[in-house]
Amino acid sequence: MLISDLALALNLMAIALLGFFVGALLLSFTWFLFGRFVSLYSTSSQKMLVWTWLLGPWLLGLVTMLIFSPLFEQTALYARIERLAHWHHLYVFQLNSWHGVTVILFIVFSVGLIVIKGSQVYRQGNALYTLKHFSSSEHLTNHGQKILIIDSDVATAFTSGLLRPTCYISQGLIDKLSVAELNIVIEHELAHTRNKDPLFMLLIACLSAYYPKKLALLLNAKYRLMTEHAADQSTVLKHSAEDVAATILKVVKLQKLLPAKDTNLYLSYFGANDITLRIQQLLKPTKKSIPMIIPVAVMLIMLCVTIVAVDATHHLVESVFTHS
Repeated sequence: MLISDLALALNLMAIALLGFFVGALLLSFTWFLFGRFVSLYSTSSQKMLVWTWLLGPWLLGLVTMLIFSPLFEQTALYARIERLAHWHHLYVFQLNSWHGVTVILFIVFSVGLIVIKGSQVYRQGNALYTLKHFSSSEHLTNHGQKILIIDSDVATAFTSGLLRPTCYISQGLIDKLSVAELNIVIEHELAHTRNKDPLFMLLIACLSAYYPKKLALLLNAKYRLMTEHAADQSTVLKHSAEDVAATILKVVKLQKLLPAKDTNLYLSYFGANDITLRIQQLLKPTKKSIPMIIPVAVMLIMLCVTIVAVDATHHLVESVFTHS
């Protein structure tokens, strides 16, 4: 049994984790009810909603922890909240209690996740390092940005690299495209580098891993599609939407070996993702934005529910598992 500031820190961590789990459950339920309506909004709104869902449990857990912490003991807000929710023995913690087991399991899962994702990034980095040796030359754009040309007959183009993303285009693809079509592909991939999409896709993959697998796959796929929409829309600034759409269709037909989405988590491929939706968004872009007040209001309601649920869960489990 720990009776100290360390016990306080561990109890606050247990509170944060319980708030995190409750928040994740609420957000999962909400997504499965209303997720089909997300595609009705603009690319930026959809991106914002995906980030809200992924960061929501962490935010709810953190705020719930702060509300239960002694930091606000002397405030009127704390006195009001304590009437509805409170946490017993903040300065006493047992590692063999359900609090302790929850904290330990979360740490083990998080460390395992970091190891798995880190090994994937390491292997991908080694593969790209080897690939650079097969890059026959470099192509410089009008802005001095570098494109690596892969000495391969396979028609492909992609962007990879976390902190310094690089565009790759195969010679096989270059040979089959016109100058205008090649410029469209290059502009598209450069948009991925400017947005640092490979890095953010890694973050999305890590954050979504705490959700049920089905929802995690949906959120990853949704975010990937939004990065492609954003890159397509950036390309339309210099080319017509019809030309960009035609180039996408041509590249897809040229690709003999399409990348496996699950094994290349942090690469942005020109011809990947739902082509039909990309073409529709190009030709008839959705410009409807979701008012910021809606996600803010939803998160505030969920925060209230989370605080009450944390208190109810704590007392329910305490009544079943008594601590000696």
